[in-house]
Amino acid sequence: MNSMQIRCFLTAARCLNFTQSANELFISQPAFSYNISSLEQEWGIELFARSNKRKDTYLTPAGKVMYEGMKNLLEQYESILQKATNISEGKDGTLRIALSGADRIDERILNLFEHFHEKYPEIDITLLRGSSNDSLRGLFNNTIDIAFALKIEVEDKKWLAYKELFSLETVLLVNVKHPMAKKENLSLSDFRKETFVNISSKESPAINALLKVECEKAGFTPRMIDAPDIISQTLYMETGKGVAICSSNNIGAYKNRIVPLRLSDLKPLTLVMAWNPDNDNPCIGLFNSTYELIK
Repeated sequence: MNSMQIRCFLTAARCLNFTQSANELFISQPAFSYNISSLEQEWGIELFARSNKRKDTYLTPAGKVMYEGMKNLLEQYESILQKATNISEGKDGTLRIALSGADRIDERILNLFEHFHEKYPEIDITLLRGSSNDSLRGLFNNTIDIAFALKIEVEDKKWLAYKELFSLETVLLVNVKHPMAKKENLSLSDFRKETFVNISSKESPAINALLKVECEKAGFTPRMIDAPDIISQTLYMETGKGVAICSSNNIGAYKNRIVPLRLSDLKPLTLVMAWNPDNDNPCIGLFNSTYELIK
């Protein structure tokens, strides 16, 4: 039994005229009759009969039972088939996207989500917040489909694919009452005597390593304390117990008691969209195809 045979039977049962039914389905009458005959052979019942006197076509009692049971089947079948096709093409389903728990959502990313939802309303986007390590684990085991991350966090992961999106300014966060909070034309070496509050390697190994590299470029080895997470790091700075290097998107940069300083020797960071090529979720490809819109 196939979809065309079902169409033929349901159309003939409604029209009770094979010629009219064949024309309605844009197939020849021999092909139409063959489909009906094939169904009767497969089901082992006679579906239609003719009156010898008026040569009218009518449903047999068995045909009536089949018609009553199947007249909504084609619509249901086509609806199910369309949904399955949409899922196969990535136009329906779920997309799990990870965002850094340390950063605010950039307006360009929000615009991307909005445009994608308008274009593919049947795809449900689930947003997840977590550490860099959480995102990498999720990408590895395919519990996360796409992650927005800094390039330095994924570029050494050969099993990942990524696209560069845009640059984020790197800033030094200090307490609003810090003696250099309102000064200009500063460099990282001006803070050589400060205590740097660093994100722990468990939260983000790449960001943890970045601080030491940047300070050594500026000619000194930093005095560091590790904060277990972004909330703890922010609390240190809000209470004046240290400074921190991070991207301008870091949530600490938007706290009233913290000031972001733009230093001449801090280079920008690159935000990327990363995914695991072994993940067979077809929605990933559709989302990737829209990333140019945020440039």
